[in-house]
Amino acid sequence: MSLGTSPDEGLLASSASLKALLDSSSDLLAVYQPDRTLTYVNASFSRVLGYSAAELLGNTLDFAVHPLEVRELLQKLNEAQDGPNGKVIGRCRLRSKEGLWLLFDYEISNHLVTGGIEGLLLSFRNETELRRLESERQVISDVVHALNQTSNLDQLLFQIHRALKKVVYAENCFVALHEPLTDLFHFAFHVDQFDSPPPPQKIARTCMAYVFRTGEAKLIPQREFDRLATEGEVELVGSASPSWLGVPLKTPTATIGVLVVQHYQNENAYDRRDLEFLDSVGGHIALAIDRRRSEDAMRKSESMFRQLFSRTPLPNWVSDIETGKFLLVNEAAMKLYGFSEEEFKAMTVMDLRPVNERDGNDEIWRNPALHALHQGQWRHQGKNGRVFKVELVAHELEYGGKRVRLVIAQDISERQLLEEQLRQAQKMEAVGRLAGGVAHDFNNLLMVIKGHAELLLGSMRSEDPGRRKVEQIDRSADRATTLTRQLLAFSRMQVLQPRSVNLNSIIEEMGKLIPRLIGEDIELAIYTSPDLGTIRADVSQIEQIIMNLAVNARDAMPTGGKLIIETSNVELDNAYRGVHPVVKPGRYVLLAVSDTGVGMDAETQAHIFEPFFTTKEQGKGTG
Repeated sequence: MSLGTSPDEGLLASSASLKALLDSSSDLLAVYQPDRTLTYVNASFSRVLGYSAAELLGNTLDFAVHPLEVRELLQKLNEAQDGPNGKVIGRCRLRSKEGLWLLFDYEISNHLVTGGIEGLLLSFRNETELRRLESERQVISDVVHALNQTSNLDQLLFQIHRALKKVVYAENCFVALHEPLTDLFHFAFHVDQFDSPPPPQKIARTCMAYVFRTGEAKLIPQREFDRLATEGEVELVGSASPSWLGVPLKTPTATIGVLVVQHYQNENAYDRRDLEFLDSVGGHIALAIDRRRSEDAMRKSESMFRQLFSRTPLPNWVSDIETGKFLLVNEAAMKLYGFSEEEFKAMTVMDLRPVNERDGNDEIWRNPALHALHQGQWRHQGKNGRVFKVELVAHELEYGGKRVRLVIAQDISERQLLEEQLRQAQKMEAVGRLAGGVAHDFNNLLMVIKGHAELLLGSMRSEDPGRRKVEQIDRSADRATTLTRQLLAFSRMQVLQPRSVNLNSIIEEMGKLIPRLIGEDIELAIYTSPDLGTIRADVSQIEQIIMNLAVNARDAMPTGGKLIIETSNVELDNAYRGVHPVVKPGRYVLLAVSDTGVGMDAETQAHIFEPFFTTKEQGKGTG
């Protein structure tokens, strides 16, 4: 019996019970004739695709099959027709009456000789939701894999694009990320047939901005664009596309951007299923992008920290709070202490303390209860054994999952020396002002004394018994005048008269006078360099220095000894400057005065340039 177009004809429609059974099937059932016309469809065609039996019977199904898959379906029909009792399977997309493309697995059975059917029986099983779920899982899996395998945002977005292309048309695709601080969109990823990547832009009236503003996925074909443009919601930017699909990229806390795909030729390139798919995976893509941006920002921040840390001129290190082990050191620290980075990382902060101080119980760096900020001064020892004082500032912070201290160290040895020299200079300046004032006033009195003495001498005869006393007054006034000149020189109120001199000649002249000052129990030895350089100095000042040193040497050797005066040429380098910062490296003339006396301890040496300091008994020394 031939199966006709009337629902009352044929085996499949002859029984009400059988018809009800077939119509209740979720599969789409149809009978194809060799001429490709449909002679039977069940109710699922209307339920799933929206087409009634009247629209399908007597027609082909070609209009509903995806254009790229029509030929394959015809081949499968011919294959089934040529093989009696055989079954052929395949997969294709059918478009619903609403325009949605649905994915079906189909099976074709040859019933051309079956009474009541006499055609090819097609069974379409809707796999759209299952395939969509599988596609979502695959894309999400690809996104997670890309997040783990890529090292930056550009690589991540490239891999995400590859994953999306497996499911939707994405030859024209871009990702625009929003920067809240500047309110700008940055196009982190952009591939397009016609348009080049745009520069960062403000939120305007673009379709992208519309999706971002509403926070909803939008499918905007040409007719929808025209409607939105009429309402003032959007305006055309770039090339017009008849099919446009954009989804917001949302994290649990914010919308970070928009993902857009578009087609410039096919207005039916995307449908609601594509919209749902992209909207579903958009959240996972947003989380991946947000995480990668955070990681990139962290790496950038860490890179900046490392650059600042390594290039700062002050010694820096990072140490573990509990163990004191060095985790990071910069170049300035290695230069100051002399240890390499490998040597530092095998040490603890205790190893920087002088050897005789490492067992102290006051080691602050071992105390985990320190406040977040600490500042103090410590004695440290370098690799070469030099002990110096440092000022440390320590900040407690989180690094590499553990609590650490970032320590900034500064060698303050030179600073302390300069401070000591400044205090000494200030003290000398005060003493000098006092001495200058005293010298001026004393000199005025001496002028009166000396003037009257000279008047008395002028009025007295040579045999006058009182003349010797007046002469003694006059000589004392002269000696007092010499003392005032020394005080004025010390206070720098007297103009010195430096000139080019050879130090050897001064020493030789002083050598004739010094023996009478030091006495017979002290041996004087003078060693001069024959090629000694010339210096500029005030001769009287040099003579005064040598005289004072000789007198002090005599007092230091009450039972006799040896006084040695030497001259030589010397070259002072940066090492010497490290101990004496006021000295410039270069060539100098050395005057050395030494004796075999009792010497001075460190405390006394600290006062040697104070003009009135003395260790002698009262009345026996003026400094």
